[in-house]
Amino acid sequence: MMMALEAAGLTDVGLVRNHNEDNLFFDTGLGLFIVADGLGGHAAGEVASKIVVDQMAKFIKQTTSSAMATQSGSGNEFNWNEIRLKTAIQMSNKAIADNILTHPERKTMGSTVVACLVDGKRVTMAHVGDSRAYRLDKNSIQQITRDHSWVAEQVANGLLTKEEAKRHPFRNIITQALGNTSELDIEVHDFEITNSETILLCSDGLSGMVSDEQILEVFNEASNLRHAVRSLVSQAIDNGGEDNVSVVLVRHNLA
Repeated sequence: MMMALEAAGLTDVGLVRNHNEDNLFFDTGLGLFIVADGLGGHAAGEVASKIVVDQMAKFIKQTTSSAMATQSGSGNEFNWNEIRLKTAIQMSNKAIADNILTHPERKTMGSTVVACLVDGKRVTMAHVGDSRAYRLDKNSIQQITRDHSWVAEQVANGLLTKEEAKRHPFRNIITQALGNTSELDIEVHDFEITNSETILLCSDGLSGMVSDEQILEVFNEASNLRHAVRSLVSQAIDNGGEDNVSVVLVRHNLA
């Protein structure tokens, strides 16, 4: 039985914004999947998110050779894909900052990012900001990432409930993003997925408009991944479409 990666992705401007500041990338050959949500509105958020996906894809392509990773010991203390993702994100952060230097009118632009590298059943994931990653199967949905946002911090400290956070006027305030700082706290997760699981990456245009339970319901009703991404984006729009919405799905395809 052969095992290969299968993926699909889609982005949409939504119903309220006049342009799309999201960008996404997915390449099953590289095992690389990215969603970036640009910030800054007319200060070129879409430029920032495009820099992120382009810079990350370029670096990951340049570091595909296993000869570049010299593992020692049992290998547990060395995660080459973690280093690749973190470095790619740091390079993207610098590239945005460099772009701002040559275009001062873009001084408030930035971007979130959630990205993963899939190597067999092993998934290495990194994120900055409030774009999210989930694990899905037919019966459950699990949020992997922790939003880097003001309301998420209040929930973690017991000052807001999750329901209050969804309605809070400060729900869109993020605590870090690429482009506006040289000190990033990149959060990394490393785990194995089963053959029945699907990874979902999304901007907050999905997670802010569609509940986790509804995401799982829509996903289960879809006949394939392409149908699923279209249905998830449509659901976010049907629920109000208040933001750009981007979705990437990836899973193992057994043949």
